Amino acid sequence: MTTPEACSTSITLEQPYGNISTRCIPGWLRRPLPNVAIPFNSEDGKRLFREALLTDGLHGYFSLAETFHTQAEPSYCGPGTLSMVLNSLNIDPGSIWKGNWRFFDENTLRTCDKRKPKDNPLENVMEQGITFEEFLYLAECNGASIIPFLASNTTLAQFRSAILVACTRRLDDIRLVCSYNRSTLGQTGTGHFSPIAGYHSQQDLVLILDVARFKYPSHWIPIELLWQSMCTIDSITEKSRGFYLISKWSNDLTIQCGIKSCKDIDEPNTSNNRVFCSSEESLLLFIDNYLLPTIDLTLSIELLITTILQSLTPVVIQLTTKWVFDLMQKYRLNAVSQSKCIEECKCINLFKLYPSFLPDNVNHSLENNNECQKPCARVTRSHIHAYAMPTRCALSPFIELFEKDTNRKLYQKLKEMNIEQYLTITKDKTIYLFGGFSSIIDDNEITRRIECGLATIFFYALRTEKFLSTIDIFDSKDVSSELKDEINYAKTCFGLL
Repeated sequence: MTTPEACSTSITLEQPYGNISTRCIPGWLRRPLPNVAIPFNSEDGKRLFREALLTDGLHGYFSLAETFHTQAEPSYCGPGTLSMVLNSLNIDPGSIWKGNWRFFDENTLRTCDKRKPKDNPLENVMEQGITFEEFLYLAECNGASIIPFLASNTTLAQFRSAILVACTRRLDDIRLVCSYNRSTLGQTGTGHFSPIAGYHSQQDLVLILDVARFKYPSHWIPIELLWQSMCTIDSITEKSRGFYLISKWSNDLTIQCGIKSCKDIDEPNTSNNRVFCSSEESLLLFIDNYLLPTIDLTLSIELLITTILQSLTPVVIQLTTKWVFDLMQKYRLNAVSQSKCIEECKCINLFKLYPSFLPDNVNHSLENNNECQKPCARVTRSHIHAYAMPTRCALSPFIELFEKDTNRKLYQKLKEMNIEQYLTITKDKTIYLFGGFSSIIDDNEITRRIECGLATIFFYALRTEKFLSTIDIFDSKDVSSELKDEINYAKTCFGLL
């Protein structure tokens, strides 16, 4: 920053109505964007906006734009981004902002973490900023359904799928936030958070609504360069940065309950598939217009499966990404709500490991294994199911759907094919079929089994009266009732039921 000592002289500017003497003022009046970024308000930026609008790449823009928020402090990019995203999803903060209005800004964010003062959830953020994990925890404590994706555990193809679901989904019910290193983009500074509001498919660009509007304007940036900036290592956590998919819980339990006993809790039935999933359009048009005219059903099973996968379009990818996002959240939520470790996984009791996640106002006894072992609000336990609970534990019941089922022909065939190698679809650009899946941990075998299970449900759900109905391996009539429920859930998400 320019210091007062550097301002010893005045500058005379020529103006149409006479010369004006000005004094040197400390600080900066914004920064010029590097050439790699295209300013939103430039002629090129406006052209990109028009073209993205015509190609369905701006469905997430308008809700974000109407709640656009400038971070309140230079180090508040994380809380500022989160406030804007929560408001754009119409999540109720449960507390007064000003007057009689409930609205999010940095001052209305609350914490569920007992390590932070209740009246100062952003303690130390002014000096240190916020880390990848702290953003996740703060988002969940304020009512968001969020899944984190460390760049080191994901791929560029999976990032593209996240862009598709956040920017091209007409229901406009999910957001994408990136944690990246500014210096990789040729900008000043290091770690930064901002939401992604648009996608230009032809030029492979995304629109960043930069919450530090005092520094840089909103701009278009190449996707691969943004990906590289997320792959950098944060010196504080010694982990990579990454991105988040953020949505709103279907049943809004965003307020920490003020009860005295857990007996008063009226928990929703989280096994009800339909409360988690809604479809914006049907895959019937895709099946009728793309698959039926081009797919030869007399091919071998292996070739038929791979041909179908390589025929998938971005519209299908955004539907499958949202389906998997909701499915993962449902299983993690159910696993934690049981408030007990899964014996097969030999998981330790998470509430003993993380006692700070339990609200103060709940009478609980960790020794008696009673109802009060589970927190009384989803916003508290969601942090456990989304991040702290190992994936192998949270999704163990999902894996068991296939490995204990009597009709395992399709699942076994997909395992033999090593189906995971075909889930990254390469056309003009690489995209990943199940973009909503984040394993969070490096466990290739568990990830492989989950991907195989997701692919099994996907192909069962794709079967209609006209398509795949004559091929026995895609017939799900003899599968278990639990697996049939998941197939019907996927069909609902794809508009096929």
